Amino acid sequence: MGIFVFLGLSLVVIMHELGHFLMAKFFGVAIEEFGIGFPPKIFSKKIKETVYSFNWILWGGFVKINGLRPEIERKDLPSSASFIRQSFYKKALIIAGGILVNFLLGWFLLSLVMFIGVPKGIFVSDIKAGSLAALSGFQKGDLITGFNNSDEFNAYLQKNLGKEIGFNVKRDGTQKQIKVVLPSQKSENKEILGIYYAETGVEKTGIWKSLSDGFLNSCILVWSYLKGYISLFARIFTDISVFQNLMSPVGLFAMGSLVSKAGFVFFLQLLAYLSINLIVFNFFPFPMLDGGWFLIVLIEKIKGSPVSPKLEMILNGFGFFILFSLLLATTIKDLINLF
Repeated sequence: MGIFVFLGLSLVVIMHELGHFLMAKFFGVAIEEFGIGFPPKIFSKKIKETVYSFNWILWGGFVKINGLRPEIERKDLPSSASFIRQSFYKKALIIAGGILVNFLLGWFLLSLVMFIGVPKGIFVSDIKAGSLAALSGFQKGDLITGFNNSDEFNAYLQKNLGKEIGFNVKRDGTQKQIKVVLPSQKSENKEILGIYYAETGVEKTGIWKSLSDGFLNSCILVWSYLKGYISLFARIFTDISVFQNLMSPVGLFAMGSLVSKAGFVFFLQLLAYLSINLIVFNFFPFPMLDGGWFLIVLIEKIKGSPVSPKLEMILNGFGFFILFSLLLATTIKDLINLF
């Protein structure tokens, strides 16, 4: 399952790059290379002016568009095949191609989840060390079935304090029962089992309703993520705890593996959320992100001339340093949490 989780998460990034690729092709802008994964190369094939490559580091992909800057235009191609020669609205749409495809992917996946339906239950997201749940054999990623919501689950626990009870648990596609002797009363921390959990459940709907509800929920998620990122960036320099809300590819893989234990439809739901999350994150006006790219194009439109290559290099260098530092810090955090 691990390799499918990895490839599924990578697919979200590949689809983003595919959006830039398709939009550039639509406007006649040449693509020098479209790569799945990152070098070193496993193999590549050139079709017309584009090299299609498959690479060893299978995390996401990349697209190399001709003429992003005047100094890197290919002289063997017509000027109309250069990004820098396009009108402002064409440049903007090429930049937005990635997030457009991410929205379509998120919408499709959410609609598919609603069409399939998600079983109702209690999803175990974490377990307190040494707790009754840990000693009884519960694991992170378990789906406790037979409950419609958390109120029903908590009422069941409260009603059976001091008794031996059984829980039906779905784990890795199989059903099992875990028997537990509950304490006669809650702990000092008001705990019984010692689990952290979330309610699950999406009603199965017809195809047209799933598409309309999927679109509406995708729009709601974009707005929710936007508010969340604004709040996060407003606190990032004053509250170090916000870094706990950031996640590296290692953390995403761990989350994907955990969620997939409850069932494939839960993993599809996670991919939908990640695809829509990438829309908001990538379009913030920050160097090295699509939003920073669009900001440079907008400035050039306003001032009527290209931004200085030296200034752009400094901004991209700064953006790379910040993003790489965040990646390193969150990777270390996620590895510590993982082990």
